[in-house]
Amino acid sequence: MAKVQIKSEKITPFGGIFSIMEQFDALLSNVVDSTLGLRSRTIGYQYSEIFRSLMCVYFCGGSCIEDVSTHLMRHLSCHSRLSICSAIRLYVP
Repeated sequence: MAKVQIKSEKITPFGGIFSIMEQFDALLSNVVDSTLGLRSRTIGYQYSEIFRSLMCVYFCGGSCIEDVSTHLMRHLSCHSRLSICSAIRLYVP
């Protein structure tokens, strides 16, 4: 007989991307931020977070940057610790 577990986490169609994003944070985010430098806290996002948002677009099957805001934001924002940039932040240097 199979065991059933009740999970309190939300199920999203892009749930597998969360483990990739966590691995990116653990292994590469420090390298990206130390190489490109830290941005001001008033801007809101570091370079590693912008790079991670771009990776999410293409790993989740998006074809343009606007897909973050139109299709992916409500699913990717379910993760409590990872922040995703909106499409307008990905254009602003």
